[in-house]
Amino acid sequence: MTSAPLVSVVIPTYMRAAGVARALDSIDEPDLARTDLQVVVVDNASSDDTAAVVEARRDRFANLVFRRWETNVGPIENWRRGIALADAPWLKIIWSDDVLMPRSITPMLASAERNHACVVTCRVAVDYPDGRSAERYLDRPTTLTPDVVASELLHFPAGLPSSPGAALVRTDDARAALAAALPAPCVAKAIGPDLLMAYWGVFTGGIGAHLPDVLARFTAGDDSITMRTPRSVLSSCYGAALASLVAMAGGVGPGGVSPTTMRRMRSRAAIDAMLGGERDALLPDRHLSLRATAYDTYQLSKHWFGTHVRGRQEI
Repeated sequence: MTSAPLVSVVIPTYMRAAGVARALDSIDEPDLARTDLQVVVVDNASSDDTAAVVEARRDRFANLVFRRWETNVGPIENWRRGIALADAPWLKIIWSDDVLMPRSITPMLASAERNHACVVTCRVAVDYPDGRSAERYLDRPTTLTPDVVASELLHFPAGLPSSPGAALVRTDDARAALAAALPAPCVAKAIGPDLLMAYWGVFTGGIGAHLPDVLARFTAGDDSITMRTPRSVLSSCYGAALASLVAMAGGVGPGGVSPTTMRRMRSRAAIDAMLGGERDALLPDRHLSLRATAYDTYQLSKHWFGTHVRGRQEI
């Protein structure tokens, strides 16, 4: 009888055969038994060579599942179906334009066990079309609570990833996150459900851990949602997802977020409204705060100086 896997690696894809090849080739966990890993590739009715790419690598994995849907079901439903096929208690998402660093899953599992964490996030390296790279997110070990997550996500650029591509999460948490209701723009643009998957466990009573190691590489290509979406739209959709998580954690107070963090959320929503964010996704109770706006202005100024004066790119 085959033992159940420990981690399911799920790769959702559409028309990215070369990316799927890189993603599969990047899975390198010599310290885990082959049966500890399940690899699931879910193809959203691509017409390229994705199936051949996966079959050519089947011998590398003891448990490889491939599904190609007859019609395109949309990105979120593709994620949902892929996670439904996961048999392991832990889930690692690899988007089909990203890769893992060697031995990246092992330290995440160790951190989850050591810290009794429901999610473990990491730093990432971001690769740009012009050949440049940048490392992102917190460079120190951090315990993740609702207030820490919300506060760091409100930084510009964010101090924590909004994507489960930079996280190891509990599979059941990811399933619950994708069943949650979000405003229509978040669902239509597939911006927000990913953040729910990443931090659902933290906002439903657990704690998380952040590792300062670069354990994944993201590709900031022109077809990346993060790169092609106007920042105010991106911010408003992620703000809606964050607001739903905060509400689940009890809002302001013990177990939730601090008054300062809530003030920053409302102020950011007000700014997004002025800059053309998705109105259906904006907090209904929003207003500018002098302190929060001053802090945001400081963060934006640092980002502008780094990008336009020092030439540093951020995703």
